[in-house]
Amino acid sequence: MNKFCDIIPHSAGWTYILNGVEADCSFPTYELAVEAAKVEVTRQMRQRVFRYQGVNGKMVPVQENGLAPFPYTVSGSA
Repeated sequence: MNKFCDIIPHSAGWTYILNGVEADCSFPTYELAVEAAKVEVTRQMRQRVFRYQGVNGKMVPVQENGLAPFPYTVSGSA
């Protein structure tokens, strides 16, 4: 059975949820939230499936090859 680690938007940036429990802190970038979650997962020594919240609100699994790519693209930026 997989345990999930969700990377989600937060009012102060990004945070993660492990096993249904939100982290006590937030991170200014998606990448920092992923790295902090990886550290916590390693500490807990449990296998997790990393996910992020898609634009439709559903949780989407993160790629397994290294750092997860930022899930959103910004269009129209100058």
